[in-house]
Amino acid sequence: MRQEILSVGIDLGTTTSQVIFSRIAIESLALTAIPEVKITDKTIIYRSKIYFTPMKNIGVIDVEQLKQIILAEYEMAGIRKEDIVTGAIIITGETARKENAADVLNVLSDFAGDFVVATAGPDLESVLAGYGAGAAGLSEQLPEKIINFDIGGGTTNAVVFVGGQVLDAFALDIGGRLICLDEQHRITYISEKIKALIQTLGLVLAIGARADLLELIKLTDAFARMFLQISLGEILDEETKDLFIEHLHQGWQLQNLMFSGGVAEFIYNEHEIKTLEDVNLFGDIGPLLGWSIRKHLKNMPLTLHVAKEKIRATVIGAGSYSLHISGSTVLFDDTIVPLKNLPVLKIKNIKSMQEEIINKRCLFPGQMIAIGFVGAAAPTYFQIKEMATAIIAGLQGAEQPFIVVVEHDFAKALGQTLQRLAGNKSVICLDCIKTEMGDYIDIGKSVANVVPVVVKTLLFKN
Repeated sequence: MRQEILSVGIDLGTTTSQVIFSRIAIESLALTAIPEVKITDKTIIYRSKIYFTPMKNIGVIDVEQLKQIILAEYEMAGIRKEDIVTGAIIITGETARKENAADVLNVLSDFAGDFVVATAGPDLESVLAGYGAGAAGLSEQLPEKIINFDIGGGTTNAVVFVGGQVLDAFALDIGGRLICLDEQHRITYISEKIKALIQTLGLVLAIGARADLLELIKLTDAFARMFLQISLGEILDEETKDLFIEHLHQGWQLQNLMFSGGVAEFIYNEHEIKTLEDVNLFGDIGPLLGWSIRKHLKNMPLTLHVAKEKIRATVIGAGSYSLHISGSTVLFDDTIVPLKNLPVLKIKNIKSMQEEIINKRCLFPGQMIAIGFVGAAAPTYFQIKEMATAIIAGLQGAEQPFIVVVEHDFAKALGQTLQRLAGNKSVICLDCIKTEMGDYIDIGKSVANVVPVVVKTLLFKN
């Protein structure tokens, strides 16, 4: 049986914002008595034009104008918010640090459908951009690892894939709009994030002064060298380390590179920089940064692959690749969903499940949590009863429903046992969902026995 659901992706970036709508096909592929439901196709059915992110000033997003843009795109696509089953609003780069960023997410998630995840985790952005750019798919064909750098206006989000799996994800304060210029090429903005680097490089760049092309080139060349340091697994200097957001990378030596984001357009094209007019196409240094990276990649022992999507990579990842599904063999309570931002308490040892839950619950004081574990491929009734008993005992005294996600296909049996032993408490038990400690999950309303789930890995640790 094949069914289709609609997904939305909204990317609010430092420089640009955009919307896509996707149709995701879900199909039962079971060849045995065990049901198996999978996503079989993802088709983009509408792409908005690319807007400059509306700002009241440097520190404040124009919420009302942004809302009108998104609503207009819904109308152009002929889609109502009630039609949306899943999707993601990703607020990226320096935009995520604006004074009213949280207000923006609250407003947009309110009108964008009952089940739309809103998140700004930089590592999650990296993964979604890598999927949208095509790096994840290409990694399944390559014998070596590949890294995708998604370079936007305020930040760069990077992810390393091998065989379709994520090895590392991280973000840097490197982007095309860290310095802005007016029509007379005077500098109107310099990000605080790069002022220490500018001083270290001995550059004379000041707000109100006319930009000097050679000075700007020295800065973007320094950024380009940082990308090479990271890709080649070289020891990082302190200036580079200071530009990482939240945590460093894992230091893989890489052979394959891919670039997405707005700056990537100037890495792959032949736009030459000879004057400030060549730089100042969009009021920032984005074209120059792309030119510097292209120049530094020449004669390097690295293979540059062309991204399937460049400036649209993140929004396509958000709208088409943020969804997981669980279906057919689940136990579910539609009266308590949608549920958003549930931290996952990941169980490592099934035999000590009760103790692990009790010991780790204190990490999430006052929060509703989901219990996640792998479990046996085909557990016996006795094993399922032991797991249910341990979960109930571990969560004793917690005023929340039982929410469990397992990797193997026994969620319905476990859920029914929990229901029988727990009495009146609501139970949601889902299978075929892989989680890690540190993940958050969102759970939507079921659609014909299929439950949409978004797993948000906000931080990849070394």
